Amino acid sequence: MKSRALKKNNRHDMIDRILTAYNDISKSINPANLHKIELTSSQIKVLATFSEREYYTMTELSQVLSVTLPTMTAMVDRLIQSGLVTRERDEKDRRVVQVRLTQEGKNIIHNLMKNRKQEIEKILTALDDKEVNLFMDSIEHVSQLLAKARNAGDPHTA
Repeated sequence: MKSRALKKNNRHDMIDRILTAYNDISKSINPANLHKIELTSSQIKVLATFSEREYYTMTELSQVLSVTLPTMTAMVDRLIQSGLVTRERDEKDRRVVQVRLTQEGKNIIHNLMKNRKQEIEKILTALDDKEVNLFMDSIEHVSQLLAKARNAGDPHTA
């Protein structure tokens, strides 16, 4: 019984440490002027997704961001109202709706990514070569572990 309680406490401690580290990383990489953008972090994630592709269907967006379709629909509706994305019918299949960034949405993401790159550059210049390599290896390893954990729960990737 004592062992189970100890494992549970250790699990809570690990979760707290992970959340603290995640918050520290997020604060370090996200530009200080991010608060000037009147978007939620979820909306920024939606917009940033478009750095990989020109358009997504609603289903694809919801899958990529691991949210339900109704949640994604509400998020996209708010982004449309803000003039940052559009919904367009596919010319080949009118049943398919594509979500695309507007020019304003593209500008916001371009500036956000430019600012994030500048923040990362500041971090890297404060480190020596060995620390830069350790940082890169560590963050890539974390990314791989997260992908593995995500895929473990996804029957489509198994």
